[in-house]
Parts: sequence; C-alpha cells; structure tokens
Amino acid sequence: MAIIIKNITKSFTKNDNSGQLAILNDISLEISNQEFISFVGPSGCGKSTLLRIIAGLLTPESGSVEVDGVPVKKPESDRMMVFQDYVLFPWQTVEKNIAMGLKMAGRDKEYIDRKVKWAIEMIGLQGFEKSYPHQLSGGMKQRVAIARALVMNPKILLMDEPFGALDSYTKMKLQSELVQLCAKKEFTTCLVTHDSEEAVFLSDRIVVFTGSPARIQEIISVDLPRPRDRVSKEFIAVRDHILSLTTSGMTDHI
Repeated sequence: MAIIIKNITKSFTKNDNSGQLAILNDISLEISNQEFISFVGPSGCGKSTLLRIIAGLLTPESGSVEVDGVPVKKPESDRMMVFQDYVLFPWQTVEKNIAMGLKMAGRDKEYIDRKVKWAIEMIGLQGFEKSYPHQLSGGMKQRVAIARALVMNPKILLMDEPFGALDSYTKMKLQSELVQLCAKKEFTTCLVTHDSEEAVFLSDRIVVFTGSPARIQEIISVDLPRPRDRVSKEFIAVRDHILSLTTSGMTDHI
C-alpha cells in the first residue's frame, strides 16, 4: 500500500471560540500504489482536511498516516499538492514557476533545465516558456501548477479541486490529459472533487464521505475501461449512485 490512513480524527476551534467543531471522525483507508482515488462528499465535510493531513500540512488529533511505511510528520517532496487557485508567482515566467521547487531543493541548473523542458512538453505548453501567469488562460495556469508538482518526481500527487474554477470544455480537456499523464507516470493520485462525473471519469475508486464530522459512507470501485464514455449507461449509473449518496448525506447533515 502506498498510503495507509489509520483512525484519523480532526477538529477545529469554532469561530466564536465556543468549542471544537469535529471535521473527521475515525477515518481509516488503504490506498494502493499508482491508484487514482477520489474523495467526494458534501461541502465542508473534511475532504480537503484529509488531503492536507496526507500532505503533512495538518496534524490530526488522533490516528496516523503512513506513506510507504513511513509516518507522515511534515510536508515532503514525495507528496506534491495541486490547488484550485494555481498559486503561481505572477512575477515569474512559466518555466521559472515550474522550476521553483527544484531550485529550493538545491538542484543544479542542468538538471533543472532538463526537468522543466520535459514537464513543459508533458503538459503541452511549448512556446509559452517565457510567458507570465497573466498572459495565460485558467487551463494553462493549472497545467503550470501540475507541471511544477511533477518535476519533483512525487510518489503521490494530491489534487484539491484542481479543475473546479474552469469552464466545462477546459475541465473535460484537462481531465482527459490527466488520464494520459497518470498512465505515463508511476505515482499515486488523490483527488478532492465535488464533481461526481469527474470522479467517475478519473478514478479507480471513489470514497464517498458523509456530512461533517465525516465518516466513510461507501467506497466505490470504478471498473470501466479507459478512456471512459461519459454517456454510457454504466458510467451514468455510477455517477447517479454517487449523487444519491452525497445528496442523502447532505440532507442528513442539514
């Protein structure tokens, strides 16, 4: 197993300091090497919190996360995060944004240049190396953010609503590109999404959470061949099942 999540519980202090708000409740999960797994559930149920605990950005109150048998205590370069809002440096070009992590890691210029060139070709941004973020579309910015993660050769790619702010056409295009990318690279992917169709299109398994405090409601295996047909009966059946679960969870939570 690439990731073993054991009995994770997490709470945050309420805004009025009146006590603790439980977010995650005794979450346990095993994720296989090179598996693509999605977390879906009602807004605020703790999906992104769990992703940040896997990344080492948050510490649980109880429980543990292990990556390749090593407990997660802090962020490491073998676990890279891609956020919804790109988090690019506006004063840096595409190639310099992609190279930032490698420079911070102290890699030499020849290695950095080679990896950045590879990443730009991988995400299809040839010709935009010298462009700045304000000159790019939303989809291109997200490609830069993904490339910046990939040059670090991560074992685990963590994605928090990476396509949530994009239009439908760009979103579907990048989803297809992500499928191809995952087939080329040997890493494990964890995706947080509110989009049930996106989850079915991309995932090997889908973890459906209840409302906060989150528990695992169901784990769905998606045994459909890739590339997946979004309008097939089998695809729609899985998508609608997820919608029924998340809608029920939201109603129960309210």
